[in-house]
Amino acid sequence: MIHVIRSEWIKFRSVRSTVLLVLAAGLLVVVVAFFAARSENHDAASGFCRPDIATAPAGSGSAIEGEGQGPSVQSSSGLCPINFGDITVGIPFALFLFGALGVQIIGQEYRFSTIRPTFTAVPRRGRVLAAKLLVVTAACAVVAAVMLALCALLGTVMVHDFTFDGIDQRVAWGTVLFIVGWTALGMGVGSIVRQPIAGMLILLVEAFVLENLLRHLVHGSGKWLPFVNGIQMTFRDPDHSGELRSITGGGVYFFVVAAVIWSVGAVLAHRRDA
Repeated sequence: MIHVIRSEWIKFRSVRSTVLLVLAAGLLVVVVAFFAARSENHDAASGFCRPDIATAPAGSGSAIEGEGQGPSVQSSSGLCPINFGDITVGIPFALFLFGALGVQIIGQEYRFSTIRPTFTAVPRRGRVLAAKLLVVTAACAVVAAVMLALCALLGTVMVHDFTFDGIDQRVAWGTVLFIVGWTALGMGVGSIVRQPIAGMLILLVEAFVLENLLRHLVHGSGKWLPFVNGIQMTFRDPDHSGELRSITGGGVYFFVVAAVIWSVGAVLAHRRDA
């Protein structure tokens, strides 16, 4: 098994598109965090804070409507603590790239027929798939951890009143876990459809379009939608409407769905010709 993992690692790091994709996903979050930190720092320097983080007494400032942020409050004390979740707003955008990497890690082998010599060298296909899963999820977990650490560093350096509390720690760990599960789910989809482009489109449409439509059109469907439940692990302030599962429940449900999809892909890989 060690030799199979080593072989898959060589494949992973030697394919330029794969390396660029995982690095682009991590870099996207860091770049967005940089600009978010600048924006938050500028607002803080101007004395404007959102109500949930404003430290000024009620009525001591003037309310100002912000775009998508709700009303802002001008703080008389000049203090405007910014937390980790305020600058890691690029995570949802990077998730598609991590999922696309999961699709590509297996889909491109079928597309270019390189899976055939792989299965010939290792007839026990389960070992190949397990090794691919281990390599791609480990790589994504490391990149995710590094990108979050860089985001925290940017916040510490650039924002005067930057905070990283227990909730932010939960967000950081939840983000790494969700990225691992989302990448594994992407690999499962890639194993099923065997076409990278088709698999990526399925992930994009299902997660960012179909689930949102179902949640708003079909009453009571929210608790059965894996992406919107699982992604709550990456939010500092999750949904409190009761339409979705709890953070823990949603995370468990998401991982169950990801495991089922990956298992279906593994079964089909055993039964179908390479």
